[in-house]
Amino acid sequence: MTKDIFSVSEFAQYTGLSIRTLHYYEEKGILHPLRDKDTGHRRYVKEDLLQLHQIVTLKFLGFTLEEIMDITMSTSVDLSFIETLRLQEAKLVEDKEKIEVSLEMIKRTVKLIEDEKQIDKDMLVSLLASMQTEKQQKEISKGILSDQAIDQLFRATDSEKLLWEKEILRFYKETKRLVGRSSDDPEVMKLFQRFLTYVLDIFKMEGFHELENILKSKKAEDISDEELDRFILEMEKLVPNPLTKEEVQWLDGIMTTYMTENSDFWKGVVRNGKRST
Repeated sequence: MTKDIFSVSEFAQYTGLSIRTLHYYEEKGILHPLRDKDTGHRRYVKEDLLQLHQIVTLKFLGFTLEEIMDITMSTSVDLSFIETLRLQEAKLVEDKEKIEVSLEMIKRTVKLIEDEKQIDKDMLVSLLASMQTEKQQKEISKGILSDQAIDQLFRATDSEKLLWEKEILRFYKETKRLVGRSSDDPEVMKLFQRFLTYVLDIFKMEGFHELENILKSKKAEDISDEELDRFILEMEKLVPNPLTKEEVQWLDGIMTTYMTENSDFWKGVVRNGKRST
């Protein structure tokens, strides 16, 4: 998000929902915007965007507003949510494409919860939003990524996607645990090494210097800042970031330092037949 606080009209434009819909969700008690002390006008913040993604995602899966209210009142989900998902699975009888997407979301979510036992709700919402909007993500990526990169990202098998989602979840959890530590902390270095090596493996690259080769038929420096900013903004609309502003700032700083201090890794140096890390 490029802004921290939105008016109701700005929030409606940003999310693509009508002001009337936002008011309706507030009336139903499932969205709770702040109120300006002086004017009484509604003010929406990041937490409202995460809440809205929960509402939209759960509606996409077919839950009623009453059911959504019950689900969103909790701060995490556990094994008991599996039964809720399985009951919802039985209700999906319309719209073939939506059914296929919804059923796959349910299967992967059930597997994630079974493996993790308990998941932070904001993290789960981010993953569900990503599952739900894969088609839209693919479309907006066409202006940035090459066909090869898009194929590798969006034509992955369901099992490959599940592995990626587990890795993302692990990265988020470790980031929240390690935030504030220095870049030379062994656990921080291990976190970045594991995650970034996984990214390289997805794109079948030897080093991050090769990233420009997967950008759309032109070098990375030829992609304008405006194009990148627009791409990032559109992705943020589709997939909310479950990390706080402070956590994001820490990640940015650590990433810059890590890239500088581990230049061989980015160049794809290979020793003894394996990528150097």
